[in-house]
Amino acid sequence: MMTSTATLTRPQTELLQRRAAHRQMRARLIEKPHPEDATVGTPYYDEELDVAQSPAHHKTVQKLGELLDRVAAWEGLQSLGDNPVWYWDADEDCQRILYPDYALTDAENLGSVTAKSLLLAIEVVTTTHRRKEEKDTIKMRNWNELNAVPEFLLLYPEPDDPRGLIAYRYNKDQVAYENLPLGPRRRFVSQAIDGLVIEELAPDARSVGRKLRVFYRGEEVRDADAADRLALQQSQAREAADRRALQEAQAREAADRRALQEAQAREAAEHHAAAAEQRAREEAQARMAAEQQTQRALALLEKAGIKLD
Repeated sequence: MMTSTATLTRPQTELLQRRAAHRQMRARLIEKPHPEDATVGTPYYDEELDVAQSPAHHKTVQKLGELLDRVAAWEGLQSLGDNPVWYWDADEDCQRILYPDYALTDAENLGSVTAKSLLLAIEVVTTTHRRKEEKDTIKMRNWNELNAVPEFLLLYPEPDDPRGLIAYRYNKDQVAYENLPLGPRRRFVSQAIDGLVIEELAPDARSVGRKLRVFYRGEEVRDADAADRLALQQSQAREAADRRALQEAQAREAADRRALQEAQAREAAEHHAAAAEQRAREEAQARMAAEQQTQRALALLEKAGIKLD
């Protein structure tokens, strides 16, 4: 039995209307080739506001993108860095090109990708220009919410800015974003990309371009230089462990040889002592036998009346 719309409260009616409008909007957002001039221009430069990225913005997108590119490769996804994406613009009632700072998508053709295929979008906030900051934090959030991008992150890149990561997840029932609590460890645990975790660094560990750590399936994802350094350190540690194991084995062998030599020396000494003792017994027995023989000879001479001077 269907509930009559007459029995619905005003908020319930508005929610149903938003859901219906959202379904219609998504149906109208279609894949089609991006305009030829969509990829012309300076990366991460906002031509509308005539604002360039800051050094912290540039390095943050570069370093974070490198880490998430690895996750994308492992997950079979594709990454977008300031690439054109079709979004639906409710104000203009048409689809338009927008350029998220970074996004992950399961689309195969990046030449016609729409926001419907995005799993995660990230906007690195420009804090040096008020209107650009408003565009990043308000307009880009609203556009991603309107287009139901499952997860949206805002990142304040300056190392000395106490603001860090703000995370949103799309609630299909409410047709709206929910602001996610990151907890005491300041961690965003993705649901759209299984195994992905993004964590804020402690304030004293931050530097230009490095304000976050990325984990995938429990292991920290490192950039190429860090991964090479870690691999080298692990290789050196294994070599050092092998050298220690070899030295310990050689020391055990030397100790075993010394123990064997000492046992052989003790055995030889004991054998020598036993032989010397045997000779002493034999010599004593020989002396005794000689004395006994002498006594018998003297007794026979005496019996024969022969006396020796």
